Amino acid sequence: MKLVATVSNFEEITLAKDADVVELRLDLFDFRNARVEKEKILTCRRVSDGGRFNGGEVERLEFLREAFESLKPEFVDLENDLPDSAFDFNCQIIESYHNFLETPDYHELKNIVEGKRGDIVKIATMGKSKKDVEKIFKILVNYDDVVAFLMGNRFRFTRILAAYLGSPFIYCYVGSSKAPGQLSLDDAREIISRLG
Repeated sequence: MKLVATVSNFEEITLAKDADVVELRLDLFDFRNARVEKEKILTCRRVSDGGRFNGGEVERLEFLREAFESLKPEFVDLENDLPDSAFDFNCQIIESYHNFLETPDYHELKNIVEGKRGDIVKIATMGKSKKDVEKIFKILVNYDDVVAFLMGNRFRFTRILAAYLGSPFIYCYVGSSKAPGQLSLDDAREIISRLG
């Protein structure tokens, strides 16, 4: 399990010195000239997925490819609704599904995982009840190479528990929070340390 610090400016790269991996959010800041010595995830989120990139898909993928050539990241994060042709980066692919309204039923989540084209599947959905916790944990128990958690402050504990069920990453923030219920890097590290 690795702690991922999501960063949105150059100052936050410095704050992420204790992270295992740095997620560079190109929709929040242009990192093409950044120097990051850690493992990197390159992400450019659309507005519909909680990001700020509001251009067209062709433009967004071209921007990602240009940044990829400059930064040489170990991972690129792509949304699961993109066509197969988008998944041709020469690195590990994180295939993401975000739902800011609800957590779909287990069979829909299962289909997302089983239909993956990437190396890792990331599922981030809005939590509303204990039933949603059950769906997410059932996915984590039954599949490998899956990051799955519920968004929202009430369900932030799922981000930590997911790591104990095999999730390869815990997404954290440095500076300011980037998603509902996201833990700070320092808090996540302390919780993991206390739990052992």
